[in-house]
Amino acid sequence: MSAALEVIGGIAGTAAASAALLSGDRRLRAAAMFAGLALAAALVLGHAWDHQLTHVRERPPELVAIVIALAGGLGLLAAAFIRWPLLLPLALIAVLPFRIPVDTGSETSYLLIPLYLVIGAGVLAEAAALFRGDAREIGAPRGVARWLSIALAASIVLYALQATYSSDVSRAGQNIAFFLIPFAVMFALLREVEWDSRLLRYALFVVAGESLILALTGIVQHEAGHIFWNSKTMESNEFDLNFRVNSLFWDPNIYARYLALALVLIVGALLWVRDMRRFALGTLAVAVIFTGMAFAFSQTSYFALLAGVVVLCALRWSLKWTAIGCAAAVLVAAIALVAGAGNSVEVKSGKGNTTDQTTSGRSRLASGGLKLAKARPLGGFGSGSFAVEFAKRNPLTNNEAAVSHTEPVTVAAEQGAVGVLVYLGLLLASALLLLAGLRELAPGLGGRAPPEPTVVAARIAIAAAFAGLVVHSIGYAGFLTDPLTWALLAVGSALATLRP
Repeated sequence: MSAALEVIGGIAGTAAASAALLSGDRRLRAAAMFAGLALAAALVLGHAWDHQLTHVRERPPELVAIVIALAGGLGLLAAAFIRWPLLLPLALIAVLPFRIPVDTGSETSYLLIPLYLVIGAGVLAEAAALFRGDAREIGAPRGVARWLSIALAASIVLYALQATYSSDVSRAGQNIAFFLIPFAVMFALLREVEWDSRLLRYALFVVAGESLILALTGIVQHEAGHIFWNSKTMESNEFDLNFRVNSLFWDPNIYARYLALALVLIVGALLWVRDMRRFALGTLAVAVIFTGMAFAFSQTSYFALLAGVVVLCALRWSLKWTAIGCAAAVLVAAIALVAGAGNSVEVKSGKGNTTDQTTSGRSRLASGGLKLAKARPLGGFGSGSFAVEFAKRNPLTNNEAAVSHTEPVTVAAEQGAVGVLVYLGLLLASALLLLAGLRELAPGLGGRAPPEPTVVAARIAIAAAFAGLVVHSIGYAGFLTDPLTWALLAVGSALATLRP
């Protein structure tokens, strides 16, 4: 597929996804979701047709069999979602973290295939419900929920537009097709669900159960001294003191990110539990999940977990005392850091870049990204261009990849001041939405929770988890390209419109 077609397809696909985010007409929204997914699939197939899919293209019967199997699977899933509506949101939450290794000939890619299948089936179920005469109307998002939808739509459309001058159109196209379009459709599906207390509890059980399985897998990997898939991490484990695990993920940091956010959600629920038996079981689950996360040795995930817990304390108990405690902790940490840095051998001898070593090379990537942003401050170098532009200006070692690990720096380098403004607007809209109305409901803000606090507890936990995700994206990137971002905002958007 030519670069021009990729750009045109990306712009059209993000425009359709934006219509799904903003439209108040149910039929138009369903059509926009279907069009967006179709364009995303066309981008993926067009990119892979001349390269990774040559062996399938040369065997028409095999291609037909794959299409029939895919259509049948989507049909069966859609039928299940129509028969049992609660399955759709629970299935979306259940498949969020799972990537399937796919051999594409020259390399192995790890794709969110289960999530794509559930999203596609969800759109088919919505279309079938409309065709059968389902009269349930879903209005356009209003108030802060509409501002969030506008910010999300602006973010993905701008990304597609800035691919027009990117030095790596292929990377931009992949981000649009694999992440931005399908995740926007998923957001539209989750936002329209009626998130009552029962469904929220089911969703928490799904997250907790999967997190336990993932954590136990990581613990077993650590004890066995063997991990799955990631050969680079396997090699580094041979020389590092810390044996890092990845459970069923490819990247240990993404594995730890998922568990950190799951811990925030689980702890957020435990803060409201009065039954000691349930509290004890929840605490045991937290201990197991934290142990599994610890063996990933992901510094950024610790900060994400800490940020989430701080927000939980502020909203559940006291904003003032949480702020005082955080200020004292930061002061003590700063003193310890300065004292430790001054006594280090590297600093005393003047050898080595201790900042770069401490951050595993990320400070070099961040400083290089800032130089890129300074070179083109207004519009950046184009969507998806960071790796290409960084490699042009900085020599890389054999094992080093020019992948930014700091989301704001990536946005500044690729999208310039325009992209940074949209990114900050999205963060502001997200914060306003997740905190809307909590002044009257969150005890830490002086409010009074209702007798049945499930919805309020869920809103506080989601706000805290989103704070942790933002912190993790600053240290390890992956904001709008992480389905967790869209899922948290979608459920938060639905709950913000409810009166508990």
